[in-house]
Amino acid sequence: PTSIHLALGDDPSEMVASFATGARGTPIVQYGKSKHSLEHVARGQSSTYKAEDLCQAPANIQEPGKFLDPGQLHHVTMTDLDPDTAYFYRVGIERTDRQGKDAKTIHWTEVSNFVSSPRLGSNPRGQDDDFSKPYKFVVYADQGAPGYGAKDGSQRITRWTAREVEEHGISAVHHFGDLSYADGAAHMWDAWTDMVSTFARSVPLMVGVGNHEYDHTDGGDAGRDPSGNTNSDGFQPEWGNFGDDSAGECGVPVSRRFKMPSKSGGTGVYWYSFDSGLVHTIMISSEHDLSPGSKQYNWLERDLMSVDRTLTPFLIVESHRPLYNSEDVPANTVVSLAMRDEIEDLMVDYQVDMFLAGHYHAYLRTCGGLYQSKCDNGGPVHMTIGSAGAELDQYPLYEQDWTDTFIQEWGYGRITVHNRTALQFEFVSDDEGKIRDEYWVLKH
Repeated sequence: PTSIHLALGDDPSEMVASFATGARGTPIVQYGKSKHSLEHVARGQSSTYKAEDLCQAPANIQEPGKFLDPGQLHHVTMTDLDPDTAYFYRVGIERTDRQGKDAKTIHWTEVSNFVSSPRLGSNPRGQDDDFSKPYKFVVYADQGAPGYGAKDGSQRITRWTAREVEEHGISAVHHFGDLSYADGAAHMWDAWTDMVSTFARSVPLMVGVGNHEYDHTDGGDAGRDPSGNTNSDGFQPEWGNFGDDSAGECGVPVSRRFKMPSKSGGTGVYWYSFDSGLVHTIMISSEHDLSPGSKQYNWLERDLMSVDRTLTPFLIVESHRPLYNSEDVPANTVVSLAMRDEIEDLMVDYQVDMFLAGHYHAYLRTCGGLYQSKCDNGGPVHMTIGSAGAELDQYPLYEQDWTDTFIQEWGYGRITVHNRTALQFEFVSDDEGKIRDEYWVLKH
């Protein structure tokens, strides 16, 4: 088994282990609270995809540098986990003896470990159970597989993320779109999932889709589009610049390789939500219709309405494309304006604390309380953190009054939930891990 990565399940007492194999068989996970006593066993489901499952060229062309058989892609859910508890696990593939007898062989990985989610409505326990410790997680977008772009930004941010796991005790990584930049070169998916597995086998990696995972202009009909769109070209509004940036993948590889929570009634990797400790996180798809009355808008409004702020006082929305970014790219600005028209009122009505996005390859933070382009006006703070390794933007900013910080460096966001009333955001630069920006969300 390769490319091992974790994700949160439908319930805080679950953790999903995903991995790939060349061979067919039943995916299996052994897990327990001791490395030497993996007393629990779970089995899962497997899938794959073929060239004809992808929407258009070059992704569906069977030649070097394009389609490559992904092998078997497995997801196994570990259940009944105690909150905030260290677990050890190993994944394997169970195969029946070649002679057709009942004897079965299992090929196991080495043992890895993770810490289960904190109890809903609380932070992780400290050394003394009477006290809690901060809940931390990393956020970013726009990375790329090793070899993508002229430099090794993606590998550098991966190393920094692994260090965050080892030294700062982060509990999760959120990556909101433009993951591998495979763009139809299927081997890049294998390279990227192997790369992020260095940390994602220890903490859940929660992903969303961006233009480079989903956008396509043909072939999405006939049931190929995993998000449920039945038109051939996905989502191509008149005001958009969506194009065919997935190079024909149309979301198939990402939807088969990752399993995200479905309890909220979402659509897998496209839009979903989850609770972790004191935070409710909503992942939306900027690559799908968000207009009032659309399937995604209705789901988003229902999810926002259902949040219990006494349990999860902090509410974060994540999207690949931002509602606010002042880099001077007119076509992208038009998309941001359209998205604001569609969902900005919801952000205010339900008192969203932070709106996190990528798409622009730099870091940008707006003023707080941003609504209708006015600061301190009842809206959330907006951060763009599209700085996880893709080639950095070199665009100037257009004139406006709501940008507080703009940094053209690789880096990532680190969120620390100190308690029920204080959440801290830091932008950590690839330059020696320096803290380049900081913002606090304080509740009374």
